[in-house]
Amino acid sequence: MNRSPVMLATLLLVGVVSLGVQAQAQAQTPATPPAGKQVYGPVRIVGPMESVVMTEAVSHSDIPVDITLLKTVDGLFTPIGIRHPKGNGPFPVVLFFSGNGGAGLAQVREYINNNAYTMERFLAAGYAVAWLQYRAEAWYAYTKVPPLQVGKQQANQLMNRPPLEIDDLVAIVDYVKHLPYVDANRVGLCGNSHAGGMILRAGAWGLDVRAAIVSEPDVSEFLGLPEQYFAVEEPTFHTIESVAQYLDKKTALERLRAIKFPMFFVNRDQDPVQGMFETVAAWAKEVGKATDHVTYDHPVHGYIVRVKRDEKGVYHPDEIQLKVIQQALDYFQKYMAPKAP
Repeated sequence: MNRSPVMLATLLLVGVVSLGVQAQAQAQTPATPPAGKQVYGPVRIVGPMESVVMTEAVSHSDIPVDITLLKTVDGLFTPIGIRHPKGNGPFPVVLFFSGNGGAGLAQVREYINNNAYTMERFLAAGYAVAWLQYRAEAWYAYTKVPPLQVGKQQANQLMNRPPLEIDDLVAIVDYVKHLPYVDANRVGLCGNSHAGGMILRAGAWGLDVRAAIVSEPDVSEFLGLPEQYFAVEEPTFHTIESVAQYLDKKTALERLRAIKFPMFFVNRDQDPVQGMFETVAAWAKEVGKATDHVTYDHPVHGYIVRVKRDEKGVYHPDEIQLKVIQQALDYFQKYMAPKAP
């Protein structure tokens, strides 16, 4: 076939550009994994739920992490990082997580390697621990939909609504209960901010765990606060009195009554929405739930889990953080203490 000089020149140019792109991609590919991310073993499939697990080293620790991509209810995968003390267990497990969701694998690795002081304390006390991620928050969706139901249409799934991040939490809890080194009857949660709200919402829909720490929870939706009062740049409800008039107390109390597990509320004095944090703690006690409650004057939202390494790899928890982390350990000791070796 005859080709014109213009066509030949075009083909040559495309080839040169393609080679340049390939060379650039190769140049940007690191020759070795970054420090702290060494893979110990091959990717493997862990049952009974479908997951992909990569065991990696953890900075400044001899206890590795199982970076796990877990299949959620609709077939998509969410990342979690799981660690356990040396030995076969079974160990009690505490699952740690924080706000918003959708941050992916990078956030799991960041918290496991550089923000793990609280988790390290629990590991040393004999607990398995995990840092969770989940799909991004759906704004004010919880009040508009029923609990998830899954059926089948022909060969595929059929759902009564799209899954929410709450449903990811349910799938993760079910998964860790089936791990061979975990005591399925001693699963605890520690959720900060939006994650604290997830614990309450999932609990009201029947989530079954042994105990939970609810830290500075996003409860605007749970308490029935109309969306327009929270959908502002910086909502401010410092006191119970300032927010009470906007809430649906009857619905909130019904939701709190449905929660099966005891809760420890950890709040923050100067948070702009401290009034909502304090309200849900007070109403949980009002309906007779087993609750503990503390609040501290601390500058960091999520101070119970946010202790970061410095540039030398050293953690520097302050006095309040040390106090509240010890209270967290004492709290779980009451409900799910590790068994003596």
